[in-house]
Amino acid sequence: MEFEQIFINHMENPVGYEFNDLFINCQIKANSYSNELLKRLKITNSKKEIFSTDWEPANDLSFQPDLQLQSKTRYQVFVELKDKDRIYKKEAFFETGLMTGFKNSQWIGSSDEGIHGIQAIKEINATSKVKKARLYVTGLGLYEVYIDNQKVGDEYLAPGFTNYSYYTQIATLDVTKYLKTSGTHVLKISLGDGWYKGKLGIKEHGGKENQYGNALMTNAELDLEDDIGRLQVIGTDETWKIQTSEITHSGIYYGEDLDETMTPKTLSLKVFEQPSKHLKDRLSLPIKAHEIFRPKKIVTPAGNLVLDFGQNMAGWIEFENDLPKGTKVEIQYGEILQNGELYRENLRSARASFTYVSNGIKHLVRPHFTYFGFRYAKVNGLSNDYDVTNFKAVALYSDMNQIGDIQTDNGLVNQLFSNIQWGQKSNFIDVPTDCPQRDERLGWTGDAAIFAKTASYNMNTAQFNKKFAYDIAVEQSQRQGEVPLYVPNVDGDDGGKAVWGDVATIIPWITYQRYKDTTILKQNFGAMMSWVDWIHDYAKKTKNEFLWLDSDQLGDWLALDTEDIFHLKGKTPDDLIASAYYYQSTLIVSKTAQVLNAKREFDYYRLLANKIRESFINEFFTASGRLITDTQTALALCLHLNLYPKKFKEQLVSKFIERIEKDKNHLTTGFVGTPVLLPALTENNQHDLAVQIFLNDDYPSWLNEVKLGATTIWERWNSVQENGTISENGMNSLNHYSSGAVMQWSYEYLLGIQQKEQLIIAPRITPKFRKLAGYTDLNTGQLAISWKIEDRQGSQVSLKIDIPYDNPAKIILPNTKEWKDNGIVHQNGDVLAPGHHEITYQPTVAFINTYSVHTALKNFDDEKINNKLRELVPFWNFIELPGNFDHFKEFSLLQLSNEMKGIGFSPLTHEQIKKIDAYFREYSKNKIMEKDDK
Repeated sequence: MEFEQIFINHMENPVGYEFNDLFINCQIKANSYSNELLKRLKITNSKKEIFSTDWEPANDLSFQPDLQLQSKTRYQVFVELKDKDRIYKKEAFFETGLMTGFKNSQWIGSSDEGIHGIQAIKEINATSKVKKARLYVTGLGLYEVYIDNQKVGDEYLAPGFTNYSYYTQIATLDVTKYLKTSGTHVLKISLGDGWYKGKLGIKEHGGKENQYGNALMTNAELDLEDDIGRLQVIGTDETWKIQTSEITHSGIYYGEDLDETMTPKTLSLKVFEQPSKHLKDRLSLPIKAHEIFRPKKIVTPAGNLVLDFGQNMAGWIEFENDLPKGTKVEIQYGEILQNGELYRENLRSARASFTYVSNGIKHLVRPHFTYFGFRYAKVNGLSNDYDVTNFKAVALYSDMNQIGDIQTDNGLVNQLFSNIQWGQKSNFIDVPTDCPQRDERLGWTGDAAIFAKTASYNMNTAQFNKKFAYDIAVEQSQRQGEVPLYVPNVDGDDGGKAVWGDVATIIPWITYQRYKDTTILKQNFGAMMSWVDWIHDYAKKTKNEFLWLDSDQLGDWLALDTEDIFHLKGKTPDDLIASAYYYQSTLIVSKTAQVLNAKREFDYYRLLANKIRESFINEFFTASGRLITDTQTALALCLHLNLYPKKFKEQLVSKFIERIEKDKNHLTTGFVGTPVLLPALTENNQHDLAVQIFLNDDYPSWLNEVKLGATTIWERWNSVQENGTISENGMNSLNHYSSGAVMQWSYEYLLGIQQKEQLIIAPRITPKFRKLAGYTDLNTGQLAISWKIEDRQGSQVSLKIDIPYDNPAKIILPNTKEWKDNGIVHQNGDVLAPGHHEITYQPTVAFINTYSVHTALKNFDDEKINNKLRELVPFWNFIELPGNFDHFKEFSLLQLSNEMKGIGFSPLTHEQIKKIDAYFREYSKNKIMEKDDK
């Protein structure tokens, strides 16, 4: 056994965070596990024990110690695991920040509202050896700290994006190494507009300035402890110097202007009242630099120098300055080339440029208080023969560990999964933004809600979600429980929309499901209830308090079945979507109450959920079980959320399939329908059809984007046309992660991960892939699953499964009643203990990739098939009449079966469908045998 890691509040050795609740969990790795494992925790401060447990059975690998923490204190955490006579040890630490805010400092800055970059400077005289130094610091807008012109730490865009009027975050920086030598040191805090003061929002075109304030300011306390224990505290006050910086202008949308030939000018210092209601130790994960990309040089038809970094991302470009003093360079960012030139129209009013004037000194140049969404960059001011190896693109995102991935034998699918992960990285910059490039970049709640589960499989989002959930609750507290469309709610007065507002319940619940930590539920239970209560209060004013009716909604945003004149939302009724999510959120709140042992709340919200479900069925289904609409989204949503009359389930599934067949087995869904489309099919015994839709590579589909060169997920299914031309409209991002929620289906059904009360591993093995492998972290370690169809005949399947501690898993495999694990026979549905397992079985029905009644006619190019279909399909002779095949080639047999009623043919019966599919299987099997004989 290997003791891999201790996490404190799901982070590694966190410093300066708010620690209202402690959750300590461990991850171990082993091929087998003992039922006799014991665990023990000890926490010390300066080698003094302040908390400990006795040896206890390791039913799980987590602890929730209840202790009174002190500010500015480092705590050592020791965990021991004992297996029989062997003890495994690991240690970690966490360190508290100020906890109660600043006590020895003031808010200082410049009162000049027209200045976009200032520096607060203090000379520090270290007369004796510094043993320990901590800087507690914040700033409005964004800040960076320097000591002796060396940047402190590796965090950018601090203090993150919050509702600054309500709260601002304080960071704790270990600056000991910067002050080791005695003598004079210069502490400098550089400030830029950022989200606080720069243009931001969508209510006014291009954003509005001064959303939270109009003056740059900072607050900081530096604690210096020398080698004999003397403490010196230096706080920001009137003795500091305020001056202009070399950053003459910066903004999230604007970009940045950096002129290193400028001589700083001293400004009058102003002391400010506290600008935020609350000062808090940090919740935000730091935004850090991650992957680095080198460019390919392009000289465009117009003679411009353009760099292609090969990956759409969020971040910036850095370069080694070797330019003569006074040389000015401009870097313009964009996502795509059109006619060989950089295209930037989809950035709308965002200037999205970086200008630099060289001081002639060789050093690394980068922006400071902005970021860009880009793959390409046009560089003005350099000759086309300039050595572009000086440039590199740096990806910026919140510091979350990647914990999951899926790989298949299909290169397009692998690229899709990469695109989804890059969409997440590009938009998880302190808050989950909608896009990183244009004049928006806001924390749109709907996107975050539908993508939250996928995000949690890909990366450790526990702390990221905790901070965003807190941000949501902050906004709700000012709106009587209503959730705005984006958080922080910069300039909007719009909110109370289904799906978008349901982020208040969805994110805390998913975080609990994934990480088995109740602290986020405790933190947000009140806010979760207040959202459902807000809907209920609204509904009471309408004709039915158990339905969400007659409300302005965003509906199935950007669906393809639109009848809206602006082509912004699909035709699924708003009332149906809103009422379905009203039910889902109420059900989540009742489950949360059950977890938290809140019996009264559990009873109330469970009863309310039942009433909503009953009213939903009465409102949206006829007495004969017909849903009032047949859109893909409505049918998928009802099936996935169990919102239908039980006795009419088969009828509803048939209608769902019929609707998809009418749409030529392609999706027509938007924001609401896309995440539930494939799950609803797979959950209702239509996995082959789900896989077929997933693997479509013509428009509209996920893989069509990949074939057209996408490296992230697009906002629209047709953001780029087949000829490579970008769709011209006022809203077209090429880095919009929401439809990437399909990766949740891939984790849960292709891989087979079902995190319920009992972990279930049930991979839906399909011959559309020959092999598939993936992994994600559970609370105690990594769960890894791979499966492979070993032979072309599909008659032998193997799996490798690594199950982490405390997660025994029920194994359910398709097309079999039994299987062998390391040679031992098991019945399907048996539970396997944590450890490494190698499974083999021979399926009762071979996994052969074949045609079906869902296959478009254009694929039937073999005369043998046509001859047989003349026997099996009553209307095949009609199809073969001159011109008919070309006319109907995009349609499947099943769709044509339903359509042929109009000219006298009866629909295919279940028996006929079985015979046709059986023939296709036999045909494919024979083709394989023919190839093998050769």
